[in-house]
Amino acid sequence: MTFSVDPHALDGYAALLGRARDDAQQCKAYFAANVVDLSPGGDGLINPIVYKHVTVQQKLGAMLDHLVTLLDSSCEQMTEAATEYRRTDHKSAARIDNTYPEVKRVQGWRDR
Repeated sequence: MTFSVDPHALDGYAALLGRARDDAQQCKAYFAANVVDLSPGGDGLINPIVYKHVTVQQKLGAMLDHLVTLLDSSCEQMTEAATEYRRTDHKSAARIDNTYPEVKRVQGWRDR
């Protein structure tokens, strides 16, 4: 069994994570612009609903912040992993190539 990594596929996944991060940022901006800030007023009958609204609003805002942070760092790490696999693969290939004897090229071999 062998293990192989396609750095190009990692770059593609990093791009998907970047798009998801951008979507989460847009969701966060929409949420901030369109969700009404409510505050309880006196001993009103609707205050329990207002308190729940505020709690949900705070939790959702924190969740969106966390999601953006996770997606951003995941995108960066996936890009770094692809770069590292490329570097390692080139280094390993060069090391293996250096173990082979030099091949003398014959002039005009393509003309045959």
